[in-house]
Amino acid sequence: MLDKASVEWAIDFVAEHSDGDLFPQIAEMRVMQAEKDRLANDISGKDLHQFPIGTSRRFIVPKDEISYRQATQLDPQDSIILSAIMHQFGAGVEQRRKPSDKVFSYRFSPSHDHGLYASQSGWNDFWAKVAQKSSTSSIVLYCDIADFYNQIYHHTVENQLMDSGFSNQSIKWVIRLLESTTAGVSRGIPVGPHAAHLIAEATLIPIDNSLEAQGIDFLRYADDILVFCSSQDDAREALSQIARSLDQQQRLTLQRHKTRFLSPEEAKSLCRQMVEDRPINRNERDLLRIVKRYSSGNPYRMISFRSIRQSDWKKIRDSKIDEIIDEYLSQDPVDFIRLRWFFRRLAQVGHPGAIKKVISRIHDLSPCLAGICAYLSSVQDLEEDDWRDLGEELVGLLTDTSLAKNEYFRLSVLSLFSRNATLNHISRIIGFFSSGDPYVRREVILSAMASGATDWLREHKEEFSHMDPWQKRAFIFACSKFPPDERQYFLGRFPQERVFDAVLLRWAKR
Repeated sequence: MLDKASVEWAIDFVAEHSDGDLFPQIAEMRVMQAEKDRLANDISGKDLHQFPIGTSRRFIVPKDEISYRQATQLDPQDSIILSAIMHQFGAGVEQRRKPSDKVFSYRFSPSHDHGLYASQSGWNDFWAKVAQKSSTSSIVLYCDIADFYNQIYHHTVENQLMDSGFSNQSIKWVIRLLESTTAGVSRGIPVGPHAAHLIAEATLIPIDNSLEAQGIDFLRYADDILVFCSSQDDAREALSQIARSLDQQQRLTLQRHKTRFLSPEEAKSLCRQMVEDRPINRNERDLLRIVKRYSSGNPYRMISFRSIRQSDWKKIRDSKIDEIIDEYLSQDPVDFIRLRWFFRRLAQVGHPGAIKKVISRIHDLSPCLAGICAYLSSVQDLEEDDWRDLGEELVGLLTDTSLAKNEYFRLSVLSLFSRNATLNHISRIIGFFSSGDPYVRREVILSAMASGATDWLREHKEEFSHMDPWQKRAFIFACSKFPPDERQYFLGRFPQERVFDAVLLRWAKR
């Protein structure tokens, strides 16, 4: 059973932070925040077996120019329940982990501003500590667990959650969720959901314990392990011990092409390359200072245009932003991790200066798509005609054959129209519905709702029973725009069994 306080926290968390960094916020979560007390009452204090696992969505997401990864978006009810479980029981995992100056990733400390984890500087802190320890080492071993999230055994998850004090009900529910995302295969956890990181960290507790027991001097951030050695022989022995522990405990392996022996100077150079707060030029440094000044260093705080002095706003010039993006893209290889981070910072102030550059170089920037869409949806201080022009450009991208083939790209771009009706072009967006896949059709429904295309939505009521669960939720949400008698009669014909959907339906009928 879940505490009401944990469920309420999870509702706000999923609404404000989405269920990962890769996907747009779920539109229906605005309703769940308004109906938080009702939804929390319907979930808390109940046997978790009453909540069957819903339908998740999987996408192929670009990492760089040539590689991709699978990312999973959970059913929103499942995302709330998983987040609530981690909020309620996560302290048990944290208490069993090595100190935060040894293992830096995803330290459990839930808060309203930062979500489930304590520090947004953990990555930088990790590499700063690596640089410090490298100074007193003769050689540094750098290794990376291969395909880590996809190789985690569910049995290992079950054992570690049990040792961390999770309730039997919650463990069984989590395992059912994991199995639903792997088609019944007992290996792999979803990439994408915030809460999945704590599950992954729990499975590495016995690995960390074993390495320390063997006298290995290491630091770890997620699947990156750095070992500090006194000689080449010591480093090779440490590599053998790590490989053996990973294999014997969980049948994990190291990535061969990432395993390296580094001199102290090479290790320090690597640290400088890895830190996020590393402006590529003076223009980026000046822009980041402005963002930091108004956000107080909070990477999630969105800054209102009205709160920024005109003198500072004018310093963020289009030409300077163009130079920043062009310089990143001129690198070989392009540092997409850092470039994605830059777009997230730019989204905090919502300055429109990057729009033209993003549209003109979207093919080159496709690995940054999630950050770009977050940026475009945050833009402030733009005239209505400019919004329509941007909408025209975005519709054009959806007809670009090389880009539009990717489901994740279509989802990301179309979600902008559902979040911002001033982009206009609803007649062209509606044109994607009849031939679109389920992801596209959901976003078209939400866009039609945002644009007030109620009569078009009405024409699709007969298709409701044939829609997938994600489309059905969007259509129920959109039905709130129908006249009261019409929506009450129509929605009354389709009672919903899932708690999330039932709360949404009751709200839409009102």
